[in-house]
Amino acid sequence: MFAAWYPTLMEQIERNGQAAIRHDHLAAATGRVLEIGAGSGLSVPHYPADLEELVLLEPNSAFRTRLRELLDGTRVPSTIVDGDVHDLPYPDSTFDTVTASLVFCSVQDPARALAEVHRVLRPGGRFLFHEHVRGGPVRGIVQDLLTPLHRRLADGCHADRDFVALLASSPLHVESVEHLRMPTWIPTLVPLVVGAARRDAIDPAPQPAAAGIKIVNRPRSVTIIPPP
Repeated sequence: MFAAWYPTLMEQIERNGQAAIRHDHLAAATGRVLEIGAGSGLSVPHYPADLEELVLLEPNSAFRTRLRELLDGTRVPSTIVDGDVHDLPYPDSTFDTVTASLVFCSVQDPARALAEVHRVLRPGGRFLFHEHVRGGPVRGIVQDLLTPLHRRLADGCHADRDFVALLASSPLHVESVEHLRMPTWIPTLVPLVVGAARRDAIDPAPQPAAAGIKIVNRPRSVTIIPPP
């Protein structure tokens, strides 16, 4: 049911200005790209033509059918996969760029999903996000009240989810967050954020032991031996 009505609604929003937001944002995608929750493929036309590969992860079978039709004749080598963002079917450090557009509102465990994004990014790789978020105090309360119904109508979408706070708590390094209004023809309760986060080029090194202290690691224990 969601796949039947959602693309029609979003196509109107795209014409009102969201397509321009996508185009400018996705211009930063490079190399091997994974899009999480590709949906009906609204982002696909806005990727650069010189990508090495585009992988579209979409668990909804109805959307995967739409994606196959959309990708006919595209110049970028593209793959559509059924998968779960909580357990991405790729080795560590596989992608140069991971993207998500209006997806993390409906992810069951967003903290785990962001950890998976970090894992599959190559060191120095970027996560490009385009998400709706929780509003200010009054707007947030209204979102709280509407979310139980909205989840049933919109495939599990939590309109009141604080994505920015979740991202700040993730292993990713936040580079930029731009706050926007969704370009609808009617007033909306849902603000947007568009931005980028990065996996550090070098993962933090383990802290060295204090001078003069020898640490001996044994299974299930750590023994500290003082210097003679």
